[in-house]
Amino acid sequence: MNTQTPNWSQIDTTQPESFINYLDTATAQAEMQRYKQKTYDLLAAAPGTYLLDVGCGTGEDAVALARRVGSSGKVIGLDCSASLIQEARRRVDSEDLPVTLQVGDVHRLEFADDSFDGCRADRLFMHLADRRQALAEMIRVTRPGGRILVREPDWDTLVVDHPQRDLTRQILHRHFDHAIRHSASGGELYRLFRQAGLERVAVADTSTLILTDFSTANRLYGLEDAAAHTKEQLPELSLQISAWLADLQQADGKGTFFSAVTGFTVVGCKPA
Repeated sequence: MNTQTPNWSQIDTTQPESFINYLDTATAQAEMQRYKQKTYDLLAAAPGTYLLDVGCGTGEDAVALARRVGSSGKVIGLDCSASLIQEARRRVDSEDLPVTLQVGDVHRLEFADDSFDGCRADRLFMHLADRRQALAEMIRVTRPGGRILVREPDWDTLVVDHPQRDLTRQILHRHFDHAIRHSASGGELYRLFRQAGLERVAVADTSTLILTDFSTANRLYGLEDAAAHTKEQLPELSLQISAWLADLQQADGKGTFFSAVTGFTVVGCKPA
């Protein structure tokens, strides 16, 4: 299996299948499904509502929202990747739903002011060049009183059980600070929402994704990539890092591997 950590800015210029597989692996986790359903509730997705899902990926959330809004409503799923939108359209083609999937940039949304009853983003902000601009655009296209929701992991919360805690921190922090533009995005959402002038801002849900098999954790967290990157940065620790990775794989074989990361769902309302 290719476990290389995805570089989301290169989706359309590399092999999109690896990104699609990554998204499918994440979406298949039970806790991911739980928090996603919660985001639909928090967005007040109901018959007749018009909703925008930015960073829609392969479209599963947009489809789920479309089922909730019904024929009298409308959902637009937007993503910067033409490859992901193409895959999303392929998956939706067999269903007659009020959903439109299109390529676009959350920093410059091509919608009129006050177009939607609610706007949602899931695991997108950590990759954005300008989160404040993106949030301002989401607010602009949402009607007064409408809800804006963003859900993000905070990679500073990642736990990987290993006796050498200091070494584990070095490896994980170096990796995520390198691989993710805003690795602590989940813990920063509340402040971003308040600074943007949203009302009734709340951390409305938290989720902890627990993975007890090395293969899935490696796929989603890039543990082998983390080890390789830290070896490049700290070659004097190469032997210890190799041993660290081997220990995790041995723990997996013994049934004692454990990892967990926390995500935060923040909701606010556009001032009326």
